[in-house]
Amino acid sequence: MLLIGRKVKIRNFEADDLEPFLKLIQDENNHDLAGLEYTEDVNFGRDLLDMYQRRDGAYAIALKDDNTMVGIIESNKRGESEELLLTREIGFVIDQKFRQQGFAKEAVQLLIDHSFNDLNLTEIWASTEKDNLAPQKLLEILEFKYIYEADQALPYTGRHNVVKYYLLRNDSLLVRNS
Repeated sequence: MLLIGRKVKIRNFEADDLEPFLKLIQDENNHDLAGLEYTEDVNFGRDLLDMYQRRDGAYAIALKDDNTMVGIIESNKRGESEELLLTREIGFVIDQKFRQQGFAKEAVQLLIDHSFNDLNLTEIWASTEKDNLAPQKLLEILEFKYIYEADQALPYTGRHNVVKYYLLRNDSLLVRNS
């Protein structure tokens, strides 16, 4: 995949992404706020990058000018049943050094445009940790609508993980498909 914007591009992962990828997964904040895997083990980090390279729907967010990876964006299938085939759930994380510069907004918009215009999706979902306000604000700016929150705690752990779900619909496609 290659989607090019003004400042960023969405592309497949490359071998040169190891260092910035390790920086992302070695930041506990990214795990706590975005659900990104966390490890300080470099060998396990290499295995994770390999997994991301092979994962359908997982891409690097890179600077357009010098190809530096600054984040990860995903577009995951929500299921294989007929009513879910034209929907996806997106997720994204930007390295702390590159936040507040518009890179996430541009990358998510590129993926939205691709999803609705090229893939003919009808819905895009996104979820955020309840206390992760920055992506919630971004989703609302991009016209996602807050739908509900759910506790995704694992049974018997005693830990709660409240997540807020947002939805963006391609209303023009929904009308045509009705």
